[in-house]
Amino acid sequence: MAEKEQQKNTAKLQLSSIRAQLNPHFLFNALAGIQNLMNKNEIDNANKYLSKFARLTRNVLDDKELISLSQEKTLLDDYLQMEQLRFGFTYEINHAENLDLDNIEIPSMLLQSFVENAVKHGISQKATDGRIIITLINQTNDLVLTVVDNGNGFNTENRQNGLGLTLSEGRIALLNNIYKENRFILGIQSTTNGTKISLTLTDWL
Repeated sequence: MAEKEQQKNTAKLQLSSIRAQLNPHFLFNALAGIQNLMNKNEIDNANKYLSKFARLTRNVLDDKELISLSQEKTLLDDYLQMEQLRFGFTYEINHAENLDLDNIEIPSMLLQSFVENAVKHGISQKATDGRIIITLINQTNDLVLTVVDNGNGFNTENRQNGLGLTLSEGRIALLNNIYKENRFILGIQSTTNGTKISLTLTDWL
């Protein structure tokens, strides 16, 4: 029992370490976005970006282990609206009507890095033709979260496609060590027509 508890604590420390790496990665990308708008002299958009960035930063630094689905949705909305100012793509965040977003909790910023990759490596070059669709649904007792973009795709065997994706895979492996009664199952499909990331939280509901 003591050994299992020690393993769990070690996994939590490793998880905190990965989050500590993810947060600067996210913040650096956001600051680059603000700089880009300022360099183009888009002052109004830069101010809008900064406003959303401030709220996102507060949430990122809050460091809660679990947040509600509605909070996660707000974070993703803020982030995608920021990036819309730079790239002009469209996006949707859809959810099943019977999902209680306020009372279902998930690990904080679970989808953030996947959405960042969809923007940076997926649709950043497509301008207004770019599209991202995020879906939150339940399948019996499982919670299924998907991020789909219509970018040019990437080689799923090549793990050099962004620090965020690599860190997120490590984070999911650690979550599987902590939440023994559940499984976090990551699926990645990518073709020249786009990429689909699916994350299934088994027996979560």
